[in-house]
Amino acid sequence: MARLSILCFTGGGERSPAVSCSPVLLFKHYGTQPRLCLTNLPAGSQIGFVRQNLRGAMRQRLGILIVATMLAAGCKETGQPVAESPQTQMTAILEAVAAHTPAQRLGEVTWYGPDNLHEYIDGMAPYFTDSGFVRLAHSEWRAADAAGDAYVELDLYDMGSPEGALDVLCDSRTPGTVYLDIGSEAHRTEDGIELRAGRYYVKSVARRDVAGQQDLLKALAEAVAAAAPQGPSDDSLLAPLPAEDRLPHSAAYTTKGFLGREFLRGVREAAYDVNGKNIRLFVMGADDLTAAARVFQQWRTSLTTALARDEGPESFAYDEPYVGHVLVIRRGRYVAGAIGDPAAAQESLKRLLARLE
Repeated sequence: MARLSILCFTGGGERSPAVSCSPVLLFKHYGTQPRLCLTNLPAGSQIGFVRQNLRGAMRQRLGILIVATMLAAGCKETGQPVAESPQTQMTAILEAVAAHTPAQRLGEVTWYGPDNLHEYIDGMAPYFTDSGFVRLAHSEWRAADAAGDAYVELDLYDMGSPEGALDVLCDSRTPGTVYLDIGSEAHRTEDGIELRAGRYYVKSVARRDVAGQQDLLKALAEAVAAAAPQGPSDDSLLAPLPAEDRLPHSAAYTTKGFLGREFLRGVREAAYDVNGKNIRLFVMGADDLTAAARVFQQWRTSLTTALARDEGPESFAYDEPYVGHVLVIRRGRYVAGAIGDPAAAQESLKRLLARLE
């Protein structure tokens, strides 16, 4: 079936445009059902021709026709790369899943955004939106040999960035987690698989026959990870935290609310094994020296005088309930530190601070 997908967005949007246009009327087609995309765009608005999936010569002729129509409407080339909308990219991932897994999708994909995510995960929506949530595609899949009415739910979350995906996934780890070599990181749950692949967080759940659907769960996870744009390595994602002595599957990111403090945002963290002792290093970067000094001082003043111990003009230490000893240091526009035995953390912390100079 011929299908044409067109993406329209205003010049103030976050997507890189391909051309700029005067007022036009465009539709986005899904199968045979056209949906109005944008109408009467103001002059200077951005419009990107995203994708066409047509057969034979019609593909070339229609592509030329669309470009010609856009130019006639007052469009001009800008030389910038074409960018697809989050939903278009996620649709392409699900199409790849359908093509490479022995399963059939049941019904249509259900879409959620920041405004209605609560309809799907009531009570948990802020947890995702605070981490940068952009879009959710909920779909259901059934293998040809599935027992009874068993099926798998597949939730594909666009978290806006690899950091956002890490923020969500790292909270689901447990000491007994069984990890899989899929995507950036993946692990089994009681009834499914969770993973992160680039900026996507993925959760699959087997309904009814959990044991009999393990192969499908893994196949879906592998297909999503293969189709999703590759993200940075954990070494890059955690920089400037050092890689030496870092424990596997310990990378963490907190968009906001590190150690229960709302003002501690964008914190990268990892655990380290130093001579048999586990310590954690963390770092957050501010926009400038003034902003870093403000966060450092706010953290210091949030503690009682008896609790905090000044370790110098740019550092202090205290004991965080249920966490342990915390050492906080400011270096330039960074606020960094260590959690755990200060003696064990000394050398690892030195390596981190050297990277901040």
